[in-house]
Amino acid sequence: MSEHLTADEAIAQLQKGRFLVLVDSRERENEGDLIVAAEHLTTEKAAFMMREARGMFLLATTAEHLSRIGIELIEPRGGHVQMTPRMGLPFDARNGIRTGIAAADRAETVRQVLLSESGPEDFVVPGHVQPLAEHEQGFAMRQGHTEGSVGLARLAGLFPAVMMSEVLTEDGEMAGREALAAFARKHQIGLATVDDVVARSSKG
Repeated sequence: MSEHLTADEAIAQLQKGRFLVLVDSRERENEGDLIVAAEHLTTEKAAFMMREARGMFLLATTAEHLSRIGIELIEPRGGHVQMTPRMGLPFDARNGIRTGIAAADRAETVRQVLLSESGPEDFVVPGHVQPLAEHEQGFAMRQGHTEGSVGLARLAGLFPAVMMSEVLTEDGEMAGREALAAFARKHQIGLATVDDVVARSSKG
């Protein structure tokens, strides 16, 4: 597998339940998130994200889905609409977990999020899974990691929900392009770009 993937190669990796590093443009945040389709999340994969990526444990999905399970979005303040992520209130599953912080607990919360029968009564706020909603106007308004990852899941024919964690260096700094490439090589994970996802989405 080559380090830099085309959008179609990234789609295939996501379908197989493999990790990707999704990188946005140099003109934007110029950072990379470790992502995996939410429906393929396991305890082991959650632990890997927490240990190796080191960023926030994020569930990127649609605003409609978060509304269905009763998770409210946080009203943004003071930031630019194209830069500020549409975060929701952090939550845990009401049942089937302990404190919510463990990798197994987070994986179980995400598993329950994807159940068609789950509703607001099945989750508690606050918790340890931080939700993000793609912008309702999609790429036309915002081309961030949230829109890129959910768009990629949609292209892959998967549930439009992806787990994300920003890749940080060992000293806690944001990983730049060279560090992201080294991270991808070390863990044999492909790199994809939001720009390529946007271009692939425009083709239908």
